[in-house]
Amino acid sequence: MKRRAVTWIRLAVTTALAVFVAVSVFTAPSPAEDRAQQIGSLIRCPVCAGEAIADSPSSLARDMMTLVRDGVDAGMTDQQIIDSVVGAYGADAQVLDPPIDVSTVALILVPALVLVGGAALIVSRRRTHVSRSPVAAGHGEDS
Repeated sequence: MKRRAVTWIRLAVTTALAVFVAVSVFTAPSPAEDRAQQIGSLIRCPVCAGEAIADSPSSLARDMMTLVRDGVDAGMTDQQIIDSVVGAYGADAQVLDPPIDVSTVALILVPALVLVGGAALIVSRRRTHVSRSPVAAGHGEDS
């Protein structure tokens, strides 16, 4: 009797695993859809603030994702697809993670340089003001 129970348990576990694998295989997105989602996650939705077109529920983002899927189906490279979407939608389509070039480096460095320059100006003014004061020069009332 014990041997029969073990056999039924093994059969049940094997069947459950087979069903799990079958469901996983049939419900998994295709490699092309995975690639389209990955590319769509790089492009900002013009309607939703800071959200990628792959995650946006807006109709414009769905239209943009259709263009991405068409590019994947046509065998285009990731950069070609991104360029075609940005070309088709102009300034409304922006890359969420822009490539590093002179303009993006300037956007980072200019505010930092202004902050450092302002701090240096404040420090130099304070030093000039302190060195001209009567107490610092030794001409105070206690002398």
